[in-house]
Amino acid sequence: MKKIIIAIGILFTLSSLLTAETVLTLGERESSEIDGMPSNEIKDTMEIPQDTTEFSKKIVPMSEEEQLEYDRQYNQKFFEPWDLGMVMLSQGEKRWQFKYAKDKTYHLDRTRISKSWYKKEIENSNFENSDSVSKPAITIKHTDLKLYPTSEGIYYDPKRTGEGFPFDYNQNSSIHINTPIVVSHYSLDKKWVYAQTSFASGWIRVEDIAFVTEEFQSKFRNDDYSITVKDNLNISDDNGFISLVKIGSIFPIDPKTKKYLLAKKDENGSAYLSKVTVNDIDIIAHKPIKFNSYNLAYISKQLVGEPYGWGGGYQTRDCSALTKDFFAPFGIYLSRNSRQQANNGNQFISIKGMDIKRKQKTILADAKPFRSLLFVPGHIMLYLGERKGEPIILHNYWGVRLKNGTKKVLARAIISSTKPGKELPNIKKRSMLINTLTGIVNF
Repeated sequence: MKKIIIAIGILFTLSSLLTAETVLTLGERESSEIDGMPSNEIKDTMEIPQDTTEFSKKIVPMSEEEQLEYDRQYNQKFFEPWDLGMVMLSQGEKRWQFKYAKDKTYHLDRTRISKSWYKKEIENSNFENSDSVSKPAITIKHTDLKLYPTSEGIYYDPKRTGEGFPFDYNQNSSIHINTPIVVSHYSLDKKWVYAQTSFASGWIRVEDIAFVTEEFQSKFRNDDYSITVKDNLNISDDNGFISLVKIGSIFPIDPKTKKYLLAKKDENGSAYLSKVTVNDIDIIAHKPIKFNSYNLAYISKQLVGEPYGWGGGYQTRDCSALTKDFFAPFGIYLSRNSRQQANNGNQFISIKGMDIKRKQKTILADAKPFRSLLFVPGHIMLYLGERKGEPIILHNYWGVRLKNGTKKVLARAIISSTKPGKELPNIKKRSMLINTLTGIVNF
C-alpha cells in the first residue's frame, strides 16, 4: 500500500470528481535550454547514492509545538506585503540594478548590450512614479521577478567561466503561484508592475498578477493552508493550462468544501477565488507537514538532479531556492539568498578559519541532519548527515573550481561530501567547499 504523506492538523479526503473548474495534477517542467547544460560526473556523485532516504532515518526530532511556532512565523512573513500596504524600499534600494548599465554586458546571443538599451529600460522603469499605485496584489501564475521591466537577459562575458548562460543578472527570483505581493507602480509601457514580495522586489508581468480587495484578503488569509509537496505540478481549468506549480506553493483551504483555493483574475484585473480539485494523493498536504523521516526523504529526493537555474530561472532552482523550497512544506520560512539564509536559523556556529579536520569534526558534532545549513559566502547547502566519517550535503551546485580558473561544471542538484571533486588532479584545493565553509546554521 502506498504510504501517504503525513501532515500536522486535520487530514481530509481529496475529491475524485473531474467536473471541477480548476484541477491540480501531476505534471512536468517544460524542457528548455537549461536541460542542455553539461552535467559532468565526479567521484562523489558516482559513489554516494543520490538518494536521501538513509540519511533521513537519523534526524533530530522536532516537536509539534516547535514546528507550529515556525509555521506561525512563516505565515506572518508570507503575508507581510499585504500588511505593509506599500513597497517599503528607498529609492536607492529600488534602483541598485542600474549599476549594470556601467558594465560590459551581453545579450543571450552574445552581442554587447548597448547604452541605449539600458537607457530605454531605465526610462521604462518609471521610478519617478514610485508608489503611485501602492495596492496589494497576488500572483496568479508561477512567474519571474526581474530587475528591469523586460524578459531579456543580462549576461557577463560568455567566454569566461561562471559567466554567460545561465547567469542572467536580470533574473532576480522566481515567485510561486498564489504569493501575496504589494505593487508600487507600472512601467511606462504598462506591461510590468514593480512589486515587493516577502523575500525580494522587482518587476512582474502584469498578466501574472491580480489586485486584491480587503474582502479577498480576508477569505484567502484564513489561517488554514495547504502546501504542495510534489514538484512540477500542472494546474488547469476548462480553458486549458494555467501554470506550473512548484513544491512549496501555498493554497488556502475553503472552510466549507475543504477544497483548495486559487487566485484568478477577472476582466477588471481583480482577483477572485476559484476552488481547486486534486485527484492524486501525495501532491499537496495540510501545512506544515510533520518533520519526520518519511516526509523529509519524500521532499528532498525530488530536488536531486534538477538543473541549476540562477535566480530560479527556467522554472528550476539555484542553491538558495533549493533550501527555501525544501523547508517550506515543514513550515520553516527562509529568505531568498544564501547570505540572508545564514541569518535565518536560531543558531549560527562559525567555523571560519578552522583547519579541515576541525571543521569536519565541528560539523559532525554540531550540525543536525535536515535541520542545518552549511554556509559559504555565495553558496548554501542542506546538511544530510554523516557517511564514512564525512559530512554529506544536498546542494544545487554550479561546479568545482580548477587550478586554471575554469570549473568542472556540474550544473545540477547533487548529494556530495564537502570535498566534491577532490579526486581531480587539477582541482584548486584552496577553493574546495570544506576550505571555504564559514558557518553552520541550525533550526
